[in-house]
Amino acid sequence: MKKEEIRKEFFKLRIKNHSYEQCRKIIKAQFEYEITKRTLQRWNKRLNETEWNFEDKSRKPKTIHYKIDSKIENKIIELRSKTGYGANKISCFVKEISESSIKRILNKHHLTNQNPRRKKRIKYIRWQREHPNSLWQMDVSDQKIKDKYCFAVIDDCSRYCLGLIDLNNVTAFVVTHVLDKLAMVYGYPREILTDNGSVFGLRSKHSKFDRWCRKRGIKHIRTAIHSPTTTGKIERFFQTLSKELIFCKNPEHFRMRYNHFRPHKSLDGKPPSEIYFRG
Repeated sequence: MKKEEIRKEFFKLRIKNHSYEQCRKIIKAQFEYEITKRTLQRWNKRLNETEWNFEDKSRKPKTIHYKIDSKIENKIIELRSKTGYGANKISCFVKEISESSIKRILNKHHLTNQNPRRKKRIKYIRWQREHPNSLWQMDVSDQKIKDKYCFAVIDDCSRYCLGLIDLNNVTAFVVTHVLDKLAMVYGYPREILTDNGSVFGLRSKHSKFDRWCRKRGIKHIRTAIHSPTTTGKIERFFQTLSKELIFCKNPEHFRMRYNHFRPHKSLDGKPPSEIYFRG
């Protein structure tokens, strides 16, 4: 005997204004089936709330996790071990399964980043230049590498890292000398964006750094005071450097991997070199 028949009979009785207790007795006599008042109330509620065909709900799980090929799983583990990338970056290289499946594999092998509690994000408008060499962002990292200062220069449009240099001393003379050497390879940018650090002349428009910029036809843009998000790209670059440098032989190896291999979320998963050299 199917439950569907009992349920149909129950609703016929309810239409005739039979009470739950009367329905119980009639069903027991007609079908020799013992049923509780609570079950009848549940049936009645379900019919009133949804379109019901009187069948039981499927016990089949809503989400089925299919077994993932061991080769794919090993590829994910290898990528994680060699690069330190999370599920989002790894999904750019492993197209066979979803990002959530990659995340489950990383969790399974205890390969996820145990990040400290994140600070509340400051909302700001994202912006970027349309063309490479339109604007360079640069800064000196707060964290030293082997007791040396780390000076980084990135292209605003492509996030391409033009230079990542270890310096014993950070002065306007040293920094501008580095920029002249980079310009021999990439050319000079139209504009340069920096914070208000002493190496970049603080707030003075007559500093050594500003005179160097004017001599080469470069506009020097400074961030507003207490506005760290203005140079957000270079700050984010330094965060990535601190996390992923341990997976590289040296800073230059990191720079090459960052430019030519590492997918960038804001560049539709492309590495910076594809945007910088697209012509």
